[in-house]
Amino acid sequence: MPSSKVVARIAAAVTLLWAGLAGIPHAFGQTYTVLHNFKTKEGSGPLLGLVFDSSGNLYGVASGEGASRAGSVFELTPSGSTWTEKTLHSFNGGTDGSTPAGPVIFDSAGNLYGTTKLGGTNGVGVVYELSKSKTGTWTESVLHNFGGSMDGQFPTNALVLDSSGNLYGTTEGGGAHGNGQEITGGTVFKLAKKSGGGWSETVLYSFGSGKDGASPRCNLIFDSTGNLYGTTFYGGTYGAGTVFELSPPKSGSGWAEKVLYNFVFGSYNNGAYPAGGLLFDKSGNLFGTATTGEPYTQGLGPGIVFELAPGSGGSWTETTIYTSGLTLLTPSFIYSGLAMDKSGNLYFTDLAVFGDVVELQKVYSWDPKTLYNFDGTHGSKPAIGSLTLDSSGNLYGGAQSGGANQSGVVFKLTP
Repeated sequence: MPSSKVVARIAAAVTLLWAGLAGIPHAFGQTYTVLHNFKTKEGSGPLLGLVFDSSGNLYGVASGEGASRAGSVFELTPSGSTWTEKTLHSFNGGTDGSTPAGPVIFDSAGNLYGTTKLGGTNGVGVVYELSKSKTGTWTESVLHNFGGSMDGQFPTNALVLDSSGNLYGTTEGGGAHGNGQEITGGTVFKLAKKSGGGWSETVLYSFGSGKDGASPRCNLIFDSTGNLYGTTFYGGTYGAGTVFELSPPKSGSGWAEKVLYNFVFGSYNNGAYPAGGLLFDKSGNLFGTATTGEPYTQGLGPGIVFELAPGSGGSWTETTIYTSGLTLLTPSFIYSGLAMDKSGNLYFTDLAVFGDVVELQKVYSWDPKTLYNFDGTHGSKPAIGSLTLDSSGNLYGGAQSGGANQSGVVFKLTP
């Protein structure tokens, strides 16, 4: 056992390092810029996931605060080197939704779609649309209230549109096997426009019937043949989450689920509890993140980035391509999804101390490079959603806390 003097020296060194991190932003050859520091009435806790319109404006959600302390949807408009924030909608915490926990998406007509985790008629979330008038004002419409019989509850990530304009998403709880808690059950759902107006919701799959997974917190992606892919945070063979595929109905049957991979908590170099979604590369391999992995002696272990390669007979082989490791004796959890550039490099954020932006570049192997260390003063805790890449390779996102007002920031990282 180390002596008391050695322990004291280690503690002093860690304290000094913490102090240094708190005051100095660390960018490694990149330029980090805070585009906007959020204030309480605008919202707080902006999510990573941002989306551009054709004019170069950025749109996103703040998960808390706002006019009614229930979150907001915002727009950031550039003018030279400055960006101006405009709150498009503040949720009222009641019938129109509360606590948006997933990024917004655009349709071809310029309407925005998203979900709130809470609020609505039944208090367990909504799907909403924001439409822009000719005068520039935005109007929110609730397309679906979750929480009906056998319906999902607590939607927590971005929606996806198919070519027909239908919306697809996941809920953490509810469904045929839910019990009103976020950690049980869960669904994949579809919203389709009705001919007479309005939208109709269909639960495509209910999780929690056995070893099929439970509590999906991810966005979904399509492959070229219409199959859906995602992750569940819990469930599966070992209870630590899954990667799943949902196939469209054949011969009148419902959507069929197939577990492609089961995560194992406590197994060396194997992740557990995936919260982010997936993406495909050009070769049809799937990539994703898992929150944590191999447990250390006194707690949870670091997060991972994984690859799933398709094989013969519908099999998939998992490879852990990055393990985040320790920072200041603290494991580095990964809640974010991945972004991929044109060269196939991967980008994500972790939650070590204040958080980092990391690049994985494929040379002979996957080589990690830390692009930026958050310091609290310029934002911290970039967690939910994925980074956004523009055509020049710049990275954009939201950090959920820190900044000038301690309510989070939107940032840009330039190579």
